[in-house]
Amino acid sequence: MKTYFIRHSSALAIDKATMDELWQQDRVAIHYPVDNSGNFGDFDSESLDPDDYSGSAKSNLQRFKDLARHGGYVFAAYRGKPGGKVGVVEPGSSVEIHRGKWKRKGDLPAREAILKSIKLNNKKARELNAGQAISLTAVQPRQGTFCQWHKVGSRVADLVEGNKTIVLGSLTPDLQEVMCMEYMRTQKAAENGLPQLEYTVMPVGRTMKDIDILGVDKHGKMVSVQVTFEKINPTGKKLQKLDQYRMSGHKTVYFCNCDTTDIVNGHLVYPLKNVFTEFCEHTQTGKKWLQNATLL
Repeated sequence: MKTYFIRHSSALAIDKATMDELWQQDRVAIHYPVDNSGNFGDFDSESLDPDDYSGSAKSNLQRFKDLARHGGYVFAAYRGKPGGKVGVVEPGSSVEIHRGKWKRKGDLPAREAILKSIKLNNKKARELNAGQAISLTAVQPRQGTFCQWHKVGSRVADLVEGNKTIVLGSLTPDLQEVMCMEYMRTQKAAENGLPQLEYTVMPVGRTMKDIDILGVDKHGKMVSVQVTFEKINPTGKKLQKLDQYRMSGHKTVYFCNCDTTDIVNGHLVYPLKNVFTEFCEHTQTGKKWLQNATLL
């Protein structure tokens, strides 16, 4: 089944009591009160037909109905609730009307809010506190209310189903980056021909445009690293981004989905699966890191 992210933010425009109801009842919801009829001045739309809406309301309601029909795993963030909730929508579920209240503005009375909602399987729904959810909230989509979530891999499904067998593909891209950084600090990495990091000089991942890890090795040389779950492409843009750093005198490393260590265009190419095996499976530090990173 597919995995989805849904954000119940202030944009939902509902009061605290309604938000609490969604949380307590293990519901996810969207609020598109304006349809094409032009009656919003009198009441919120109750239509569940995507064709009655326009723009993002139409596309999101269609996606919402697809989730109900086919089922899927969900990570939901709720305004005022640290962390979030993971769960599963069973195939054959239905989109239901949930009646709540708009958030009050000034002296205006809180009018009825009509939400479109889906109930999670309450036997599998799991509340996550802020610490437990950090590996998900750190990589949640930055924009949009409701979307399919590709980058999270199997992490949400693993949490919902209680799967304790974690494989490389279970790690989100940010965790793969941290795994590589931690591995490069070890003597084992140096024995396998990688620069051994003494320290990093920039935050890992999203804050840098071209690379994922920037550090200094044991010999005082700058090291620039790209981490990707994709296969090696010698002419691909990801690999080419390292060129300017190599020409600046940096050692460059490209972790990817490949079978063997190689030198491609002057960059050291190293199998991501080897990092997982050598660090997460064969060292106590790596095992502890994996346990904390994946909530095992």
